[in-house]
Amino acid sequence: MNSRKITLLILFIIFLAGCNHSESSYSDDPNITHLSTSSNQEQEAAVQAKELLADRDDIKAVHAVNTKDMLLVTIEIPHHERFSLKEKSKTYQKELEQNFPNFTIELSTDKKIILETADLEEKITKNTLTDDEIKKQMEKIIHLSKEQT
Repeated sequence: MNSRKITLLILFIIFLAGCNHSESSYSDDPNITHLSTSSNQEQEAAVQAKELLADRDDIKAVHAVNTKDMLLVTIEIPHHERFSLKEKSKTYQKELEQNFPNFTIELSTDKKIILETADLEEKITKNTLTDDEIKKQMEKIIHLSKEQT
């Protein structure tokens, strides 16, 4: 009977060790500035916006694209930080407006908008879009974000 208890204890410990091995969806030090900012000079503002927000502890990821007069920035915030989402959004919006006075700034934390912006970034990186197509895609994403609010 004693060996049976030991066997069950060992199995229980192995089970707990196996359940404890979970991989986080984001790391402690995510590399968020590498996203879709190709050597394309037209995306200089997007690169600067990502670098501006990249070192924040309360931001998991940043995606940004721009045209000559519009800057679309999306940020992912950890779930436990969402209680203060409105204040954070206002703060980041003001900071972006101060750093990019020649651009109309659109900031979003909506997951659908984040995915659409990330997809647009990827297409820009692959150089598969013209400037007009980028502008149309951005306008579509911005329209979608305003629709959801």
